[in-house]
Amino acid sequence: MIAFLKDFYFPSQLLTDNDFNKMCVGGKVLEQDERGVKVIQLTNGDILKIFRVRRWFSGARVYSHARRFCRNALRLKLLDIPTVNVKSLFHLEKSGHSAVLYQPLAGETFRHLIRHDLGRIQRANITFGLFLADLHKKGIHFHSLHTGNILLLPNNQFGLIDISDMTIYPWSLGCSTRIRSFKRLCKYQTDFEVLGKMYWKTMMQAYINASNCSYACVNKLLGFRG
Repeated sequence: MIAFLKDFYFPSQLLTDNDFNKMCVGGKVLEQDERGVKVIQLTNGDILKIFRVRRWFSGARVYSHARRFCRNALRLKLLDIPTVNVKSLFHLEKSGHSAVLYQPLAGETFRHLIRHDLGRIQRANITFGLFLADLHKKGIHFHSLHTGNILLLPNNQFGLIDISDMTIYPWSLGCSTRIRSFKRLCKYQTDFEVLGKMYWKTMMQAYINASNCSYACVNKLLGFRG
């Protein structure tokens, strides 16, 4: 019950434009668009992520993307899934805009390792299959599951970042949702083409062995990539 209340009553603080500018002095911009900075690493290593609402009529004005980010971080930690450590939730002076301050998760993205340390990510193929099976057994449907949002940690386990877009069910994912999750994972097909068919086969076998899927679902999953 306490964890449930934290999900919906994570305290939000006003971050004025002046305070925002002071906080960002000396920081390293990691992502931005035509509307301004989206992600900045502060001088102490913490990350400030800004969520700007694009439409006037949007559910994000009622329950912000930053608050969803905080909620999901809390829920993932309760489920023993490594993720970022949220420090503060902010609402900005401009209506509907919000931000979250967090300590980043130590590790390298799956995509970075494919490009710069292929051997390490290949050696972790069974662990990756087990990680995906654990997510799905715990009811976690990560709508932004792709190689840029999965980290391989120093202990060779996996974790998640950029976690605002996620649904967590109180039951294991059904077969159709699991397949949608794998389709999302393969959004950037070239990443898995670099890893090769044997990587995918070994990873999927580890996933299936740990997933407790039905026979029919196993056949669908095995045929997913042909």
